[in-house]
Amino acid sequence: MSAPEEPTGQNDAMNRPAGPSGGDPARGASSAALKGAVLIGLAIVIGLVLLRQVADNTSTAAAKSTTTKPKTTTTKPKEHSTTTTTVPITPPKTPAEVKLIVLNGGAQSGKAGTMSDSLRHAGYTNQAQANDWTGHHQTGNTVMCKPGLDREAVALSQQTALQGSTVMPWPTPAPPTYGYTADCVVVVGA
Repeated sequence: MSAPEEPTGQNDAMNRPAGPSGGDPARGASSAALKGAVLIGLAIVIGLVLLRQVADNTSTAAAKSTTTKPKTTTTKPKEHSTTTTTVPITPPKTPAEVKLIVLNGGAQSGKAGTMSDSLRHAGYTNQAQANDWTGHHQTGNTVMCKPGLDREAVALSQQTALQGSTVMPWPTPAPPTYGYTADCVVVVGA
């Protein structure tokens, strides 16, 4: 038998695995194996992260897609019951339309006249002459308007001269109006 041929330099380069030039072929193979293992490990970590993300999204989507059915309740109406909603039909009266009287209810003499003048300048021109409410004494100012004139009472109480006054319902017996048919009465107190 003949002896095996020794590789020549040219053939030797063709049979050697690719690796760093001039290096050991075994070292190039172990370096490639190490790189492959790192890439596989990285792929596994990325896969686990993606699986966890998909699992979280699936449970969130399942939670979001859970629907509750609305409850239906039936109530039997009471016999002979009615519901009434009261909406003002007429617009509120303007200050000039409100029939007003100012009474002194314990304030210094002349204060009712001063209040009447202030309200007249604010547009409340439909007024009887200011007067005294004999025998009545109160602290602070009040505004009282007939039933159905609640909006007018609030508007009147917000005038500069009446800031801080109390809005009260129309009393029984009514305050004196001295023959004047008043919609609202302003009482100036001490």
